[in-house]
Amino acid sequence: MKILIVGSNSILSKAILNQHLDDEVDVLYNSKTSENYFRQFPMDDLIQLNDEYDYVYIVSAILSNHLDDIDMLFHVNVKLVKNISYQFPSAKLIYFSTVSVFDGLSDIIISENTTPTPESFYGISKLWAEKVIMKHSKFSILRISSMYGIGMKNLTFLPKIIDDAISKKQIRIFGDGLRYQNYIKVDDVAVLAKKTAELNENTVQLAIDKINYSNRQLAEIIKNETDCEILYEGFDSSRSVEYSQNTFPYSAYNITSLEKGIKELIEWKRKQF
Repeated sequence: MKILIVGSNSILSKAILNQHLDDEVDVLYNSKTSENYFRQFPMDDLIQLNDEYDYVYIVSAILSNHLDDIDMLFHVNVKLVKNISYQFPSAKLIYFSTVSVFDGLSDIIISENTTPTPESFYGISKLWAEKVIMKHSKFSILRISSMYGIGMKNLTFLPKIIDDAISKKQIRIFGDGLRYQNYIKVDDVAVLAKKTAELNENTVQLAIDKINYSNRQLAEIIKNETDCEILYEGFDSSRSVEYSQNTFPYSAYNITSLEKGIKELIEWKRKQF
C-alpha cells in the first residue's frame, strides 16, 4: 500500500504511521520531523505529487475561534482539503473531523444520526471541509471527541489537571463536576481510521469512547493514580454533551479504557517533573 499523511507533527500523525509500518508512507509537512523511515515533502509540493496513493490521511488543521483567524481557518481547514481532493481523485481520503460540528448543541445525546449544528468558526470550517470530502469518490470521515495520548500538548483540560495532580497534588474542578465529556486515546483513533479506510463503502463515523465521563469521574480516576485532592469551586458554564456508541468501531475492536489510558499518560507526565 502507498500512503500519504498530510501533516507530520501531531500525535495523531505518529499514531497513523504506526499503523502503516509495512507500507510505503509519504508525509506532507509544515515543519519537518527528524524521522527518516518515511519520505517527507513540504506542503507546497502538494501539486507535484502524483495520484498514486491508496489512502490519503488529512490531519492538518487550524484550531481557532478568533475572528482574526478566519482567513487562515479557510485556507487550511477548507481550501487545503479541496486541493487534496482535486490532486488525488483515485485515492481514498480519510478526513479527521471533530465533534465540534455539533458545538451548537448541548444537554443532548449525540449520535451519528444527529444533524451537525456548528456554532464556532472552527466547527463551521470543519463541517465545510466535510462537505468537500463528501464530493470525493472514496472517503471516510471521523468526528473525533477529546483525543488524548502520550506526547500531547498541554492545551486542554485533561493534561492540565494531570499536571496539577502531579505537581500540586490538587485538582480544581469548576461547579459540581457533573459536566460530561468523551475521551478517546489517539492510538484508537488511528486504528479506527485504518479500519474505515479498508472498508469498500464511504462512511461518516464518530470516533469516541464507549463511555461518557463526568469531570467528577475523570478527577476520581486521576486521584486514584496520584493520590491528589479534588476541590470543587465556582460555576461551570461549559456545555455538557454525551455521545452514543456507534456500531462499527466497537464490533471491530476494543477501545482502550480511560482508566488505562490515563495511567499511561500520568506515567509519561511524571517523567517531565
